[in-house]
Amino acid sequence: MTAIYWLRNDLRLHDNEALATAVSDGTTALVPVYCFDPVAFGPDAYLGLPRTGPHRLAFLLETLADLQGRYAALGSSIHFVVGRPETELPALARQLGARAAYTSTEHTTEEQAAEAAVQAALGPTIPLHRFETLTLLHPADLPIPIGNLPFSFSKFRFDVASKMSVRPARLAPRQLPPLPVDFAPADLPTADLIAAKLGQPSLVRVRPDRRSALPALGGGETAGLARLHDYAVERHLIGRYDDTRNQMLGEAFSTKFSPWLANGSLSARQIWTAIDAYDATHGARSKGAMQLRLELLWRDYFRLLAQKAGPDFFRWRGLRDQQPKPTQPDRAVFEDWAAGRTGNAFVDANMRELDATGFMSNRGRQNVASYLIHDLHQDWRWGAAWFEHQLIDHDAASNWGNWKYIAGTGTDVRDTAFDVAQQARRYDPQGRYVRTWAG
Repeated sequence: MTAIYWLRNDLRLHDNEALATAVSDGTTALVPVYCFDPVAFGPDAYLGLPRTGPHRLAFLLETLADLQGRYAALGSSIHFVVGRPETELPALARQLGARAAYTSTEHTTEEQAAEAAVQAALGPTIPLHRFETLTLLHPADLPIPIGNLPFSFSKFRFDVASKMSVRPARLAPRQLPPLPVDFAPADLPTADLIAAKLGQPSLVRVRPDRRSALPALGGGETAGLARLHDYAVERHLIGRYDDTRNQMLGEAFSTKFSPWLANGSLSARQIWTAIDAYDATHGARSKGAMQLRLELLWRDYFRLLAQKAGPDFFRWRGLRDQQPKPTQPDRAVFEDWAAGRTGNAFVDANMRELDATGFMSNRGRQNVASYLIHDLHQDWRWGAAWFEHQLIDHDAASNWGNWKYIAGTGTDVRDTAFDVAQQARRYDPQGRYVRTWAG
């Protein structure tokens, strides 16, 4: 049987049920396909900017190049196309006489709509098999229907997640089915070629910045697993994570797993397994290990919440029908915030770090979001769209879920405004961070 494997945000060999099933389902020839979708690279609805900006695109291309090499070592390759998956995948399936397609399912509205469009275009004779590979907890193991997910992370943590077990991480396959005879896969395109095919101007080249808090490992499963091993095993940094996670300078204050998690070159279950191993080696659970587990659960909660809420997850109004605070939309005010020209040194330093590197600490993200919404009175969706364009580690559910929270339109009805001046004094008391990025 010839089959297609539609690669999405599951760009790894390890812990990948979609790939493992495609390999073991009686497949004699398998064509892994990655689509550079015009929707994901086109303009957003709020700012008109490419939704995948230069930082994330560069990281993605590094990731795909690494995955291509890993596939080649197992006797396969990847076919790259620029176009809508609901057009490209059915055309390829017909060309190859494919009998099935496999992919990892997403949890947000547009991505789920793309899956439905692909299945409809493939038709009833070519089933699209979808697998949950992107969460820590398997949604099928939930003790409640997804529609009954509580509008409270604490309730989710204690009433839902505490009743579930994390499934073991799957091993990577040792061999992959070959490509069909006489099929020549298209090469990985350059950023300029992608832009040309999409009718967009070329993205500005990004340059490494020595001040960046991200480790200089690059994209891909090889780098992601190396970072996990270095952080958890070589330097034993899990144990001190709770003490350092709110710092803002250097690569070791937090895990920095998020870029690899976001495009699926590292799995949440693989990280959980590393935490288990750390606990087994170092005795009783440390606060750092517990905090890391908590943050992986937060990531799952946002994904499940996005699936429950559907389009409402991205809308102006609150999930509990809260009315957002009144705004005074001013594009010039927003652009000064985006460029790090607000006059607030702490906010400006964080925004300049984001622009230069595609990364910002969690502490920084919360403060600049609060400042845009509660001090500058701008539309929170503009901020979410700017982060989507800029962040290397953009994840739709986590990004929009956190912005909704800060805007007071998520699951929390309390006032979520930050005292940015107090936060700067607490987390940058000597002003080292501000001097590094805005000095």
